[in-house]
Amino acid sequence: MRTVRESLSFTSLGEKIASVLFLPDAHGDCPALIMCHGAMDFKENLFEFCEFLAGKGIAALAMDMHGFGESGGDRYHVVIEDWVADIRAALAALQAHRRIDAKRIGAFGFSSGGTAVLECSLVEPGIQALITLDATVRPVSNIPDRIGIEVLSALGRIKRLFTGTGLQVSLVGSCAKMEVASDPEINAAWGRNPRVIEMWSAFPFPGTKESTVVDTIRRVHDIKVPTLVLHGAEDKIDKPESARLLYGTLTCTKGLHIIEGNGHLGHMDRNKRTVMELTAGWALKHLR
Repeated sequence: MRTVRESLSFTSLGEKIASVLFLPDAHGDCPALIMCHGAMDFKENLFEFCEFLAGKGIAALAMDMHGFGESGGDRYHVVIEDWVADIRAALAALQAHRRIDAKRIGAFGFSSGGTAVLECSLVEPGIQALITLDATVRPVSNIPDRIGIEVLSALGRIKRLFTGTGLQVSLVGSCAKMEVASDPEINAAWGRNPRVIEMWSAFPFPGTKESTVVDTIRRVHDIKVPTLVLHGAEDKIDKPESARLLYGTLTCTKGLHIIEGNGHLGHMDRNKRTVMELTAGWALKHLR
C-alpha cells in the first residue's frame, strides 16, 4: 500500500509541536498511532516505522516531543507531564483529522516516550491501545549515578535561581561509550550523528532527571486499555527485567515480547522488523 506524508503542527502548553502524519493512500477512515520518541531523540528516527505502519493501513503521527527537534519548549528537557500534554494535543489533532477514525487511536512510545504514553493513558480516555518499546518505568541508573544526577540537578536549580537558566553539562564522552544498539554498525552510526552529539553536548540539569528516574511502575496497574510491552533482550540501557516487571504489574489485556538481537534502539536495531510487525498486529487487533 502506498503512503502519503502530511506535515501537521499543533500547540501544547503554548508551544508549537512539529509532527509528520503518515497516511495510507486509501479511501475511508483509518486507525492511528501517536508515535513518541525517547530522550535525546527526534521524530525522524521513527519515519521508517511510520511508513511501515501506514503501509499496513494504520496512520502514524511522528512528533518532536516538547523541547526536542523542531518543537518548542526548553531544549532537551524531559518532563513527562509536558510530554503527556503533547500526546493529548496530538490526540485532539488526530481526532479532528478528516481521514482518522477518532475512536480508533492508540499510542506507541519508545524509552521515555514509553513512560509518557503509559502515564497519558491514566488520564486520557481517548487512547484506546498502547505499545511500549524499552519503556522506562523505574529508575535505570545505579545509586552513585543517581546521587550525581541529584547533585547536578540541585546545582542547576541554584544556577537558575540566580541567572534564569539551568546548568548544561557536556556528556559526550560518557554517552559515546553507551551501547544503545546490539548491531555495532547502528551503534556507531548513532554515536556519529551530529544531532545526537549536539544533544549530548548540552545535557540540562535538572531537565533530564526524568529520563532516568521515574516511578511509573507504581501506577500502571490502573491502566485499562490493551497494552503490548516490547523490549530488547540485549538492552544495556534499561534491562529487560523492567519489561517483565511492567508486564507483571499490568492488570489490563496485555502482551509481552522480549526480542532477541535487539538493544535499546529496538526500532532501529537488528530485528526492527519484528518490532514493527508486532506493533502493527497489536494496533490492528485492538483498534477495531
